[in-house]
Amino acid sequence: MSLGKDRFIILRKIKYSEADLIVHALSPQGEKLSFIARGALRSKKRFGGGVLEPSHFVSFTFKPGNEGGLNVLQEATLINDFPGLRKDYDRLDLALHVLECVSKVGQEGDKSSDFLFNLLGNTLKAIEVAEDPLVTKMHFYLKFLLQQGVINAEPWMAPFLKATLAESNKLNGYRSVVDDELYNVEQMVKHYLANATV
Repeated sequence: MSLGKDRFIILRKIKYSEADLIVHALSPQGEKLSFIARGALRSKKRFGGGVLEPSHFVSFTFKPGNEGGLNVLQEATLINDFPGLRKDYDRLDLALHVLECVSKVGQEGDKSSDFLFNLLGNTLKAIEVAEDPLVTKMHFYLKFLLQQGVINAEPWMAPFLKATLAESNKLNGYRSVVDDELYNVEQMVKHYLANATV
């Protein structure tokens, strides 16, 4: 069987047996795939340097799994570890929350959700340089909910929906809107994720 190779953003990892890891990752097409990295906790050559951490943008070489089975990870190379995410707790906490949101809505077999991959990558970049992580959080939530078809755009959302995530810091003047609306938007996200297909 020929090997697959693609780039992914790692969504989460789970320890499996003594030395293996299960890794969930999102492809550029927006498909969520699951991998088993055999011996990952022992192998410094194939998976060294903490390459298999959530939020990392990586290149994977893998054996495709049988129908419904896990893909077997052969090798992982780090492309970008978004070091700015680890500058402080709030930034890292927000990044992990964004990964969780995307992980809940990502689907195996869905190869037409590249917007989800782009939203995730651009949000991680925005969090790295965010002057106010709460503004970036609102920016992500609104783009996410709109993409998922959960909300209709309302006038107060316009600055957030028009701006790209790279322009997130330009929205800091809307902090009072964030203070007024973030709780309600957060509740919408929680409700949507609680009912989203896993």
